[in-house]
Amino acid sequence: MQMSSRNWMYNIDHRSKEFNAGMHYFLGVAEANKQDGFMCCPCAVCMNLKEYLCSRTLHTHLLKSGFIPNYICWTKHGERRVLMDDGEEDEEELDHADIIA
Repeated sequence: MQMSSRNWMYNIDHRSKEFNAGMHYFLGVAEANKQDGFMCCPCAVCMNLKEYLCSRTLHTHLLKSGFIPNYICWTKHGERRVLMDDGEEDEEELDHADIIA
């Protein structure tokens, strides 16, 4: 399932089909991209600074506190930032290692 829009992340109706499908997709991505067996929690309290072994913990935190504002590119969960066509960076800064001269 490819998520073209991440607006679902900020949908306050956690019972909606879109939110639930998106949440399950995110948790699958998080599980698939564990680092040393751990996943960063992108909830508004943990802010990707705390790591957990179980995606159920992330799920609980996200339902309770919601996602970090503007966490559209899941950089702590396996996604890489991209350089825009006009030379501008995406919303987050690029890693210098990601730039090819």
